[in-house]
Amino acid sequence: MARFDVNFSAVRDTLRNRNFRIFTAGNAVSLLGTWVQRLAVGYLTWELTKSGAWLGAVAMAEFIPVIVLAPITGVIADRFDRRKIAVFGQFFALLQAAALAALTITGHITPMLIFLLQLCAGVVQPLIQTARLVLVPMMLPKERVGNAVAITSLIFNTARILGPAVGGLIITSVGVGWSFALNACSYIGVISALASLDLPAHGIAIRRGAAWAGMFNDMAAGWRYTLKHPLLGWFIPTVGIASTLTWPIGDLMAGIADTVFNRGAGGLAALTAAQGVGAILGGLILAQRPTADGLSRLVIGAMVMSGICLAVFSLMDAELYYVAIVVLAVSAFFGVMVGVGSQSLTQTVVDDAMRGRSLSVWYTITRAGPAIGALVLGTLASKFGFEGPLFAAGALTATAAALTLFIRNPQGPVQPGT
Repeated sequence: MARFDVNFSAVRDTLRNRNFRIFTAGNAVSLLGTWVQRLAVGYLTWELTKSGAWLGAVAMAEFIPVIVLAPITGVIADRFDRRKIAVFGQFFALLQAAALAALTITGHITPMLIFLLQLCAGVVQPLIQTARLVLVPMMLPKERVGNAVAITSLIFNTARILGPAVGGLIITSVGVGWSFALNACSYIGVISALASLDLPAHGIAIRRGAAWAGMFNDMAAGWRYTLKHPLLGWFIPTVGIASTLTWPIGDLMAGIADTVFNRGAGGLAALTAAQGVGAILGGLILAQRPTADGLSRLVIGAMVMSGICLAVFSLMDAELYYVAIVVLAVSAFFGVMVGVGSQSLTQTVVDDAMRGRSLSVWYTITRAGPAIGALVLGTLASKFGFEGPLFAAGALTATAAALTLFIRNPQGPVQPGT
């Protein structure tokens, strides 16, 4: 059975680690800027186009490079200095946000330029995210890695609440372009934090002159290892269903807030913040778990509930706006259990030598899913409205997860190397 033991001493012990505290502080600043920009990109795209298909296309833009680069960045993270990789990626993300700010403030932004700049973001995001994922185990003992993942999720989802609030204020007071400028500045915090970490040397078994040799063989080995793993081989693809069908709702929220609930930037910020509140509560449950026992069952069970909640949310209209906010928060509560729980379990069961590559598989599938889903659901919404596609996505997710519970009957983690 999944355990919900209250054990916040695990959170306290994890945060006592100096490196993790510094990393978390810098990450918090950057994530606040990220959520300000995420709201602003959706708002600006919708204002320029009034098209669900464009919302989906902009979300898809970040994915196009991910499917090619994320598996390779896993190999890079296993072969090169992980901190330098993260700093490099953050610097180029800063340039992308600065370009968005300059073009928007000067009035030269277009939907196609947003698409192209999001495409650029997709080039560096796999580098940033894979490096972040593999840095955490270098800071903490293995038994604290799951708690660290959950704490990072709490920070992420706190920013998910504060970011839209800050973004909505900036949009209504000084204009959407300054949201991008704020995000550009926020990268300075995380770059400074990364530079301050006192990390052990990352052992690399590749000779310097051969560092780039055999990259694709190693990438293929990572996918084989992960997809043949007795737990991850079915678990990650199952989570991929949820990532494709339920996670894209955030990328479509600007259109949902406007056409379904007749709300503008304020409604978009409120709905996005509701997702953040639910996700924080879900993260708290995961952060205090002392072990990974029963985590696979908990994740798949949460996937069932997340799908049901999305289907219910799709039935809401403007008269049920405040009910919809509550339903969306509950959906996010279960959704974060799927996302964070699956990452924690992956961190727990992989061999350290394969960590970067296995996490890049997880990242590729869970990042590709929302992008593809946003494009498909956004295109369908342009033809049929948001209600039908969202209901179908929720129902399919709940059904797939329920069948997995029945067929697989997941229990607990599988030990590394099995």
